[in-house]
Amino acid sequence: MPRQSHGTSGQLRLEHDLSRKRQPLRVLLVDNEKPVRQLLEHIADGQAMTLVQASGVEEARKVLTQQRIDLALVEPSINNGQGMALAGEIRQRSPRTHTIVISATPTMQQAIDSMRAGVCDFIPKPLSLTELNQRVASALAKRDDQQYLHQRLRKLRRMCKKLNQARVEVSEQVDVLCNDLVTAYQELANQMHTLVQTSEYNAVVEGELDLENLLRKTLEFLLKKAGPTNAVIFLPSMGDEYTVGAYINYDAANGSPEALLDHMADVVAPVISNQDGTLHLRDDEALEAWVGDDSAYLADCHTLSFPVIHEDEALACVILFRDASEPYPNEMVEVCDAVAPLFSMALAKIIRVHHRLHGDTPPSEAA
Repeated sequence: MPRQSHGTSGQLRLEHDLSRKRQPLRVLLVDNEKPVRQLLEHIADGQAMTLVQASGVEEARKVLTQQRIDLALVEPSINNGQGMALAGEIRQRSPRTHTIVISATPTMQQAIDSMRAGVCDFIPKPLSLTELNQRVASALAKRDDQQYLHQRLRKLRRMCKKLNQARVEVSEQVDVLCNDLVTAYQELANQMHTLVQTSEYNAVVEGELDLENLLRKTLEFLLKKAGPTNAVIFLPSMGDEYTVGAYINYDAANGSPEALLDHMADVVAPVISNQDGTLHLRDDEALEAWVGDDSAYLADCHTLSFPVIHEDEALACVILFRDASEPYPNEMVEVCDAVAPLFSMALAKIIRVHHRLHGDTPPSEAA
């Protein structure tokens, strides 16, 4: 609260415990009487104050539009009684401006109108130096409190903005981290699934040195994973030609499927040998793009195919196909990917053993 003390001249002086850097109190006097202005000027000698006097309502409005006003003292009778309306207007236009009505002819109605207009105080004339000084000191204290609160509010808004920005950044980082974790989990799950398939197939064919048994066990393993299906393993014969090594006929043809298998050996097997990894085709359009006009033999089928490559050489080609009404699950692609490298190693081992037993040098070991 402000502290008041008497100076050597007997006048009331104002002391306030605020920073020296604060701006002067801006006071608007809307009154034609000189005594009120003289009192305000007298107070201004003891503290920082900027005093502006308006002789009428229009002049006061102009001042309010041009500069900030902390305290307005309004005579309600000015301009034929327009002062009270001005007091209410100041309250609406500038809520931070403290308004005091000073009346030479105070009435109860004026006091009521002042409260309705939202003014801070109502003082009857003549004004005393002590009373006016107290009102000015109170206005100054309220102004400083408002400035402090306004600064605090701005600071809090800046902090809230920074916190919100930090929240957004953290949220984005959490989203990225969660996505990374989901991706990593999915990759780990895929790797675990592949490892399981690899282990199962390896246990089935491990140590197998008979070609027919290896082909049969491989088809049985694929059949176990895919369910009832047509499946063919093609083996290279001469040059780029392939022959049927083993097959399972589920619904490919009534009676003998040799014609279909021979056609697939001539057309489909060379295409499979040149592809990279497992290929899953789900419709006729994709199938035609894969093998061209000869795709009619596999119309309305889902197909899974993969090459069996060892040291850049195709040792076999595998294709599974069945009616599109029984599509292969996506997991079968992982099964085929797991089988292909182990199948190639098993085939390569049988080829090496066969050549050694017959005293031949495998093609891959020839000079």
